[in-house]
Amino acid sequence: MNSLDIVGQYGLSNALPILCGVALIKIEKKEKNDINRKQDFITLLDEVVERSKFKLLPELKNWVTLTCASLDDNIFFSIYNVANRHSALDIMDYFNKVINWRIFGTRLHSIKSNESLSKLAISIINLNKDETFLDPVATKEGAWLQILKKNPNQRITLQTFQPLEACLAYLNAKANHGKNVKIYNQNILIGPKYINENKELIHFDSSIAAPPLNLRIPSNLINNSYNLFKYGEIGSTSTVWGFVSSILGSLNKNGRAAVFLANGSLFGAGNRKIVRNNVLRDDKIEAIISFPERFFADALIPINLIVFNNHKTDMKNKILFIDANQPGWIQKSKVNNSLTSKGIEKIVDLTKSPRDIPNISKVKSIDECQDTLMVNKYVIKNHVSLNGKEYDLNLTALAQRKTIPIKEIVNIQRGFNMMRNKEDKDSQLKVVKISDFTEDGKINYAALTGVKDSRTKDLNEYQIHENDIIFSVRGSLGKAFFIETEPENPTIISSNMVIIRPKNRDIEPKWLYLYLNSLFTKYFLKKTESGTTVSILTFRDLENLPIAVCSREKQEEMIDFYDKKNEQIKILQNKLQMEEASLEFQLDKMFGSDKVFSRKE
Repeated sequence: MNSLDIVGQYGLSNALPILCGVALIKIEKKEKNDINRKQDFITLLDEVVERSKFKLLPELKNWVTLTCASLDDNIFFSIYNVANRHSALDIMDYFNKVINWRIFGTRLHSIKSNESLSKLAISIINLNKDETFLDPVATKEGAWLQILKKNPNQRITLQTFQPLEACLAYLNAKANHGKNVKIYNQNILIGPKYINENKELIHFDSSIAAPPLNLRIPSNLINNSYNLFKYGEIGSTSTVWGFVSSILGSLNKNGRAAVFLANGSLFGAGNRKIVRNNVLRDDKIEAIISFPERFFADALIPINLIVFNNHKTDMKNKILFIDANQPGWIQKSKVNNSLTSKGIEKIVDLTKSPRDIPNISKVKSIDECQDTLMVNKYVIKNHVSLNGKEYDLNLTALAQRKTIPIKEIVNIQRGFNMMRNKEDKDSQLKVVKISDFTEDGKINYAALTGVKDSRTKDLNEYQIHENDIIFSVRGSLGKAFFIETEPENPTIISSNMVIIRPKNRDIEPKWLYLYLNSLFTKYFLKKTESGTTVSILTFRDLENLPIAVCSREKQEEMIDFYDKKNEQIKILQNKLQMEEASLEFQLDKMFGSDKVFSRKE
């Protein structure tokens, strides 16, 4: 147990500001600092802040002094005396270990870094001691601090979102004897601060960064004075790729970068697709490494490490995809997962010698990656979990199957985006959602919501008819329903579903419905689904869903087999229900309940 842990009994929100204040005084004064009054501590803080060349320290001083004012003298001195027995390095190492962004409310944007991922990123960019390093979305610690601990002379530039974050980074840099660390404060989308005397942007040899996952910024604040967004316009839904553009624009001609992004950044339409594809076409992406959830303590979603290179050699016009979720590569825990030394070694080896390894890695040309950069789309595994069951795959047999994209044989109609202001309970036109289907695939008409503007011609295209197949493409992904009879009322589908209709009589609708419920379709969905918290099947992926080539006679044979077997199952189910009812009656009779209870018909 760290002897500093004792301060936790006073509450970390009380203890941590005092610890940081003590660390700052030790860093700046470099002498013994015994005090007798709380005011002496505040005076020392004022002195070091006034004397320091780092102009953001008043933010730290205010945080510390406000906390001091709220503390009883006994509690203050209990914390101070413990802190004063430790070095600034001990204090900051403890601070980094226990800090939780929730303590600061909205004052910090950062996610808690993962030491093993930082170690991996450092190994991949292969920074030498004479090169320059940038993190334009820096937090108080992370890869930059690991680099500094190894080489206090490394030339490091940081730009943070918040003044307090910059102050904490300053304490970490000074406590670790950093001699060439420059720290700035401003959202990089508003503008870079690393400018030389001639007002020119400084460029760097390398960068490792973890942009905030859900930061929104008004478009009028985004500043492109230094052409950092040359890959496309940055909007409120594409800020992550704005950070990526800023990083790439801040590298020199041979620069390398490793950036952590969530799954949602690797697919999707709009501005982020435009920027992503322009970066892709400019041949800046060298590798994409996917990790399962729980690698960042404050972000439980899956994460990816994207490796960028301004000077690709052997991997020109190619990208290496790596699935890091491999046996022996990950150490799992209840709080957050980490990479093992074996995992780091294997991944670094693959980035140095890119190659195809079944279940692990795949090299693809950039022309094949325009729609999505999700690793599961390209790394094919010979085992898969479907419906809670494990399957081994014969990849050779899978590759030999004769299939065609579903778009060649069907028309696909997207659903209607139902807004609350479109609801009308008295309307004859109804909208059906996934939740409105019963377990046996029937529509629960009593639960349907009415839609305004029932005479609007545009709504007719969303209407379902007999022999249509309804297929879910968002949320409860891959659920298929067959409309055997025309709906009782005019009914349209919601935006989480599509209508699938065969283009001609070569395809039996019911056969296609059965195929969409097969393991082949479930496997395709598993391999192509996107999304972070909500599973999504993109329209293009749906269009390319492979359908087996099958004669109409064979289709009819399969439908006939299914119908007969399904009828037999229903008869058996009814018989079983009757047997269960009979058992219940006989047992009640043995208890003598028939003499007390008379069932009303």
